[in-house]
Amino acid sequence: MTELFPKTHTVDIAGEKIALPIVKIHDTLAISLLMVIDMGVKFGERIGAAMAKRFAAKQPDIVVGSATLGIPVAIELSRHLGLDQYVILQKSPKIHLGDALVEQVKSVTSAGSQRLLLDRQAIKLLKGKRVVIVDDVVATGSSMAAAVRLVRQAGGDIVGIGVILTEGHDWRPVLGDDAKLVTGLGHIPQFKIANGIATPDPATEADAVPAH
Repeated sequence: MTELFPKTHTVDIAGEKIALPIVKIHDTLAISLLMVIDMGVKFGERIGAAMAKRFAAKQPDIVVGSATLGIPVAIELSRHLGLDQYVILQKSPKIHLGDALVEQVKSVTSAGSQRLLLDRQAIKLLKGKRVVIVDDVVATGSSMAAAVRLVRQAGGDIVGIGVILTEGHDWRPVLGDDAKLVTGLGHIPQFKIANGIATPDPATEADAVPAH
């Protein structure tokens, strides 16, 4: 496999510069990859505190995150908001999820289609409550849109959507009016590949005007 140049992309996440590896998706597309579960405890604490500052005024009752990479985000935001309970949307059919609420998902980093599942036992935790949904990155918007649908099926009132990073702008039309609920701690572009060189796609930069 031909190596890409540069190998990393530096992004500002809540005021800290972090070099993320650039990973090839296919012959002409690459992304910079954030693996939050490999970033350490202090990183988790910092993003939790940064998100809490942004969402405290919304007075959420509970935080919802998606497995797997949204789990540490949900835990740290809950901790910094002083909330004990949180809800995790699962992607694999555990034995207790036989009658779960289900939504279909397509992801940039995962092959094929997936499912997002909400345990019916968690409905009582969400019904009539002010909810913040979190994940590590929003890219296509498919996973986040599925999470939004599940929370609303459960009767939750979504007051905010928090992500560590927004990637490009494809997620905006997918989320529609809910895109205005999204708060990110940083932004990453997508990259065009030509002759082994990965160049940020101007249309996916933070200040680009999204196409509709």
